[in-house]
Amino acid sequence: MPRIFFAIPMSVAIRRTFISCRKSLVSEDPSWAGEKWVAAENLHITLRFLGTVAPPDVDRCIENVSRLSSTIEPYRLCLNQVRAIPQRRSASLVWVAPSVGAEETASVADVIAQATSLLAFRPEGKRFRPHVTLCRARSPRRLAASAVDEIDRVLHMSDERAISMSVPGVTLIASTLTPRGPIYEEIAMIPFRG
Repeated sequence: MPRIFFAIPMSVAIRRTFISCRKSLVSEDPSWAGEKWVAAENLHITLRFLGTVAPPDVDRCIENVSRLSSTIEPYRLCLNQVRAIPQRRSASLVWVAPSVGAEETASVADVIAQATSLLAFRPEGKRFRPHVTLCRARSPRRLAASAVDEIDRVLHMSDERAISMSVPGVTLIASTLTPRGPIYEEIAMIPFRG
């Protein structure tokens, strides 16, 4: 049975930019080439991970999120802030975070948390920080400063359409784990008002 989560999938233009970021990072720090890079088609901002959910509860979550999402206005998201998490000298993740739309995205995540509270799922308890994960290191490792600088350069030299997108709603995604990585399937796209 697949695991499900609510997310904001990335536009095709942003996916292309993030693939350029990957190439630039690996060019500057080849030791990261073999790490777990997120496939372009899977790039997204996770709003709420729910895990394995019974079909009737999936339907209730979609209904609840649809009802609450009808009060949210579409908004703009600009993804241009690279982060090595938790820090560059011992990074487990490489993220891109928004400079525009972070507060709106956090509000949407809160709405989804409220709408899915019917589930017994317990979140990790960490503060929500909107981001797109580009890479997960198999174990914490140093990331060259020049690699972070190069991603930053790629993001800031990109055309606005290559790092920005409109967020018209949220998507419920099913994730099936395979030996070659997760396979995502869209279950529902839930539009905002307007």
